[in-house]
Amino acid sequence: MIALLGRPDPATTQAIQFARGILEGSATAFYEVDGNLTLNRFVLSSNVPPNFHDQYLAGMNRLDPLHPRSARNQPIARLSVALDQCASQEAATYRAFAGQCGVADMIEFFFRRNERIVAGMSVLWAPGCRIPDGSMNIAEKIHDYLEFNLTSRLSSASDESRYGLTAREMEVVELLCCGRTNREIGECLNIGLATVKTHLIHIFEKLGVETRSAVVALMSRPH
Repeated sequence: MIALLGRPDPATTQAIQFARGILEGSATAFYEVDGNLTLNRFVLSSNVPPNFHDQYLAGMNRLDPLHPRSARNQPIARLSVALDQCASQEAATYRAFAGQCGVADMIEFFFRRNERIVAGMSVLWAPGCRIPDGSMNIAEKIHDYLEFNLTSRLSSASDESRYGLTAREMEVVELLCCGRTNREIGECLNIGLATVKTHLIHIFEKLGVETRSAVVALMSRPH
C-alpha cells in the first residue's frame, strides 16, 4: 500500500486488501470525506494509475458519477452502471478519462457514521481483468464488515470541532504526529514551507501548546 498522508494502520490495510482480493480488483483507493464532501487522506494501492489520481484531484472529480455527493442512501455503486444511466456530455467525458487512464470499471463503497458519509473506497479493474460474476452482490455482503473496520479507525472528526482545526490543519497534525519535518509536510501536501509554518502557528494557538512534541502528546490522549 502507499499512504499519501500518514500510514494506514495494519487493520485498515488488511480490510482494504480483503476487498481488493475478494473482488479480484486491480487496485484500490481508500479516502476520508469531510463535512463538505471533500475527499482527502487518500491511501492508494501501488498500482492505482498515477495519472488517474492526479487528474481526478485536478478537476475530473467534478464529473465523477460515483462521488459521495451523488451517493444518496446507497452503500455501493458501480461506475459502468452509473455512466450508462447518464447520457450527458459529462458522463461521456468521464468515461473517456477513465478509459485513457486504464480504468475499465470500478465499484465504489460509501461508509457512513451517524448517517453521514465519512469515508469511501474504490475497487478498480484494469482493461482485460476478470470482474467476478455477481460482483455487486459480493460488494453488498462485505460492505458492513468494511464499514465497521474502516470507519472505527478513522481520525476522529471530533478533533476538528473540538479544537477548531480546519481539515488542512488536521492533515498537518497527522503528518507532524508521524514525525515528518516541515519540508516533508510541505511536499506531502504540495504547499510551501512558509504555508506549513503558518499552519503550525495556528495549530499551536488553537491547541494551546508551544512545541511539536506537545501537539503529539495532546493528540495521542484518549478522547
